[in-house]
Amino acid sequence: MRTYRMEKEAAFGFMLASFALVIPFPGRLAYGILLVILLNVQMVSITLFRRLVELVHLNDLLSVLTAAMLLCESIIFKQLLALYSPLMALSVSFIIYLPAVSSFIISRLRPSDAGLEVMGEVRGNLRQSLSFSAIALVFFLIRDVFGYGTLTLPGRKGLLCINILSQSEDAHVGVFLASIPGAILLVFIVFFLAWKLRRKFDLLGGASDDSVA
Repeated sequence: MRTYRMEKEAAFGFMLASFALVIPFPGRLAYGILLVILLNVQMVSITLFRRLVELVHLNDLLSVLTAAMLLCESIIFKQLLALYSPLMALSVSFIIYLPAVSSFIISRLRPSDAGLEVMGEVRGNLRQSLSFSAIALVFFLIRDVFGYGTLTLPGRKGLLCINILSQSEDAHVGVFLASIPGAILLVFIVFFLAWKLRRKFDLLGGASDDSVA
């Protein structure tokens, strides 16, 4: 039971460290969409690439080869983004390389499960990255709507903005959520609430187990 709780605490800490990835990005949903696209592409590619490295017996070079692959992938993604929307490519700057060095991606360097098929591993990893992506998009949506009063999407000339809230002078109080300190505060609020809910369900689960026993 203690080991199970320690594993859950470790998983919770890992998710918090991974979610720190969203903090440096601009507080707009459009940039969140770019982040989750790149993150999921890299999740699939690192899973397949690791299998390829193991297949040709270059496990000792796995870290170096994977770092080079992820870096090249990030460069290609940024160049494609620059072709589609130069302004957005300029706005993300070096931040676009953060997913490649995030704990969420680097953790996939562990050895593959020999009993698991390639596509099964891809589906499992992609399921985790899609779950993370959904939470991240909600995070960016909150910052966009309450920070700027808009809903933004990627556009060829920059951001496609849809006004949601009033743009009066009093509405700019919420711009704190769009800042880096606001993003950090929002991350800790979300994870504090998640931690409280998880502890509540753990207590309920433990009480039900005791009653059954």
